[in-house]
Amino acid sequence: MNTYGVTHIALRVVKLQDAEAFYCTLFDLAVAWREADTGDGWKTLPPDKSWSDAQAAQIRLGLVMLHRPGFALALEAVDEVAALGQLSHIGLQVDPSELDRLRQRAVAAGCQLVHDHATTVVFDDPFGVRWEPTFIDYTDPRQYSTGARTGQWLRV
Repeated sequence: MNTYGVTHIALRVVKLQDAEAFYCTLFDLAVAWREADTGDGWKTLPPDKSWSDAQAAQIRLGLVMLHRPGFALALEAVDEVAALGQLSHIGLQVDPSELDRLRQRAVAAGCQLVHDHATTVVFDDPFGVRWEPTFIDYTDPRQYSTGARTGQWLRV
């Protein structure tokens, strides 16, 4: 099995800005990007803009990616966490052949496929854990913000 490592851990949090500050301090992380679901897709806050800028523009940020070498933590804003739990999903870095094997194994093991793409598959296991294996290189998670990839930046 060629699993190289965990690409990121994603947590659901009620107070996104507070959680960002806490985890940055606790794990010595930096902000890779911040995004908002605009109803027209996810858009990324430009790197030179702050929480205050987003709030002044009446933008409700909903996703933050924090990182340092070897560790990436995604924080997803929710109104409450009790029903779904704190953990959103676990991302794994694999090679392309392992992604194909995991896709087949997941289906055979009774997992529910959520997304099935050429580079990434997302599935829920019978124990309620969501897994996101991919062969995309997550060495620098800043390059995977929706805004960076598609040019969809928030207007602040």
